[in-house]
Amino acid sequence: MRCCAVLGKTQYEIENEYYFVDLPKMLVMKDEVWAKELLMQIDIVSFPHMLDKKAREKIMKRITDMLPKLPAEPPKSAEEQYQAQLARMRGR
Repeated sequence: MRCCAVLGKTQYEIENEYYFVDLPKMLVMKDEVWAKELLMQIDIVSFPHMLDKKAREKIMKRITDMLPKLPAEPPKSAEEQYQAQLARMRGR
């Protein structure tokens, strides 16, 4: 829950001790999230029409950074590394 992190409260505190939650801060946070989503949509829609290469690269980097990362590949044993090297040498 994002509001837990922003307000520094646990989920229990927010659900059961709601009178300690800063309502104006929550509303501002909601508007910030909405504004960020709107700007992201504008970037995505305008992306194909942008001529500035650096701006296009920034948009692509921002979008790809949000994607989940691939899990790290487990280390191969010496035999597996050897077989992979042989396959590369044979052109397979």
